Amino acid sequence: MLPVLSYTSLHSMLLALLFVFPFAFANRFQEAFVMNCVHTFSDGTTYDLTPLTRTAGRPDYVGRDKEDDLYYMNVCANVQEVPQECKMYRKEVKAPVYQVRNDTYCHWLGLEANHEWDYIERGSPYVGVQITYSDGELCEEGVRRQVRLQFYCDHMSRLGSIADYYVTQEDPCVSVVTFPTPFGCPRPAHLSRGWVFVGGFAAAVAAYLGLGVAYNVRRGAGPVLPHRDFW
Repeated sequence: MLPVLSYTSLHSMLLALLFVFPFAFANRFQEAFVMNCVHTFSDGTTYDLTPLTRTAGRPDYVGRDKEDDLYYMNVCANVQEVPQECKMYRKEVKAPVYQVRNDTYCHWLGLEANHEWDYIERGSPYVGVQITYSDGELCEEGVRRQVRLQFYCDHMSRLGSIADYYVTQEDPCVSVVTFPTPFGCPRPAHLSRGWVFVGGFAAAVAAYLGLGVAYNVRRGAGPVLPHRDFW
């Protein structure tokens, strides 16, 4: 036999359901928004690279090109640790990608604030997505360096080894880094967090009214609408 709840306890539960849940959800939404690395194109295609962002306690990505130059990288954030070679040359500009050449000279390749999202292949979202960081260190003839991070859609890939990141030079001032990753695939369409919040709030109101009406009907007291005077 189910225990009979007092009016006071039921009232407290309903108020908690109605008011505490929405605010708790809103706090979680705000927390997630701070860590955002999501982009939606004008055609509605959305990519979420948030899981690729390296935060405190997780080392930066490291890649190598055919010239044996090293690249220290992060995604949607600056690197966690500026390479020692860059510190030696007093190049401690906060940047998402650094190049350390095989002669130990260092370059920063772009600024996190100056980035642009695009498809790797226009009209083919399932190939993958790319982020281009611009306004890097000066290159030849006063041109600023750029670096393009390309996230190819690969459901079977697991990043970790230095061999996982393919680095090429499109020209002396533009580097291209290839990431095979499942996060390079478009995100399945679903309700946004805002609509989930609205739906959760509506469900809480419905539960509050439904349980309140049932309780009042069972007591045989009117009116059946809970807290009618309040509304």
